[in-house]
Amino acid sequence: MFRWFKNRRRKKIIARPWPPIWSHYLKRNVRLSWGLNEAEIQQLREIVKIFIAEKNWEGLEGLEVTEEIQVTIASQAGLMLLGTPSFYFDNVRTILVFPKSFNREVTDGGVVHQTRRAGEAWQGGPIILSWRDTLRGGRHEDDGHNVVIHEFAHALDGLDGEMAGQIIFDDPENSKRWETVVDQEFAKLCNARDRGASTLLDHYGATNKAEFFAVSTETFFERPQAFRQNHKELFELLSAYYRLDPRHWVLTSPSKL
Repeated sequence: MFRWFKNRRRKKIIARPWPPIWSHYLKRNVRLSWGLNEAEIQQLREIVKIFIAEKNWEGLEGLEVTEEIQVTIASQAGLMLLGTPSFYFDNVRTILVFPKSFNREVTDGGVVHQTRRAGEAWQGGPIILSWRDTLRGGRHEDDGHNVVIHEFAHALDGLDGEMAGQIIFDDPENSKRWETVVDQEFAKLCNARDRGASTLLDHYGATNKAEFFAVSTETFFERPQAFRQNHKELFELLSAYYRLDPRHWVLTSPSKL
């Protein structure tokens, strides 16, 4: 009964007109969307409508959550769902937005110190984002960094009840293969970090396997060609997980948005 009601409500949301100003926000703030084909554009619009309508949006430190903020965040997260129909990050109810990076206390070896964060994801809780870093990540499509994609990757990781980098595949064989490939790739990244060697994947991914998955997802969407060349097996697994291949998102012109 509840699922029927939710589906009915979502159909009504999808039927609402797409405001022209939202296309402007996409063109200006989400460069990855420039390479989508017509079917993907239409699907992304539907995702954005539902995402904006169903989430609880809160601005912090005096920030007013505008439609531009909502569209920019919803569309970047929505890119991750283009291969997954009927899922809209249902496990995330609230999105908190700071104007810029924010302070957090971190305990390291018993010592508490302050650190700056661009985003956070809490198991069973909200996604927290810096608006400044959200814009930077959305407007630069090939630097490998996107705080929205990173934090929503953590939300996907948490679907099994724990953010530990063990994601859920439809095919059990892929789940086994994921464990093997990630063990190997994670060890390589840790080794490269310890040696100070440059890598395609950000060294932050060597923090733990949850961060490895989030960093890998960022790179998968932002630098898919290089990712496929340098980490073929990992790329293929992420392509199977997200049910899409972002290599075809050729960034040419935003006119069709």
